[in-house]
Amino acid sequence: MNYYFAYGSNLDLADWKKWCIANNHQASGLVEHCRAFLPGYVTNYSHYSTGRNGGAANLREADFGLNGVYGSLFIVDHESIEILDDKEGYPKHYGRKIVKVITETGDIIEALTYISVKYSGDEFYNPTDKYHELVVNGLSRRGMPTTDIAKARSNEENTNQGYIIVYGTLKRNNSRESVMTGKYISDGIIFGELYDLGQYPALVDGNNEIMCEIYFSEDLKNDLIKLDRIEGADMTPPYYIRKITPAKYGDDKIIWGHCYFFSQDLTNYPAISNGIW
Repeated sequence: MNYYFAYGSNLDLADWKKWCIANNHQASGLVEHCRAFLPGYVTNYSHYSTGRNGGAANLREADFGLNGVYGSLFIVDHESIEILDDKEGYPKHYGRKIVKVITETGDIIEALTYISVKYSGDEFYNPTDKYHELVVNGLSRRGMPTTDIAKARSNEENTNQGYIIVYGTLKRNNSRESVMTGKYISDGIIFGELYDLGQYPALVDGNNEIMCEIYFSEDLKNDLIKLDRIEGADMTPPYYIRKITPAKYGDDKIIWGHCYFFSQDLTNYPAISNGIW
């Protein structure tokens, strides 16, 4: 099965269908699978599109590799890939790249995406309001944040911001809330297995709903350095390891954030069946 990761105007299916009709292509081969997140990159407007009369979305590798790109995963057949090639101007304008994305269920899947080969990722071309709204609306309709693309619109740095997920003593009204970094956004749900270690809990991979809190950081690098030290993720071997995981909240909204998973032996520690510590 072939997957395609969309992050720009192709998040707007009406725009995709309109282009297909105008160019005598079938739009039905692009089948949406799920929301997804591409770590290690950010979206910016570094590609100039004559067809859009301004900047178009492109991918740039993120400083520190901490942030990522919000988008959607599509199932595509061979014919649809050829149509995407045509729309993206492959190989002269955008090139193909196989990337690994994290789905909304936490699975890691390889997918095809497109990155400009005509323009450097460090350039900036002002997008039209119409084009920018296509991207914003595509994200908003899927319950995904638009913070990164808003900064891209203003040509502001967006590689050092993102989300942090906590489920234990760093939560509000708990023993270490005073050292928690970032701005509280919402309570949320992640998936895993939670164990009671006495003074604090331990999260490992699993399928149970775990209640968490979501925070937004505008200085992700330094905030995570601080939290790595608190959680023992900087130890050898680490006490907790930090991973990017999806968290759902509100009315089917979703973010992907940095969360700490326990990496030691849990034998004889009791599970927390209700997912709340």
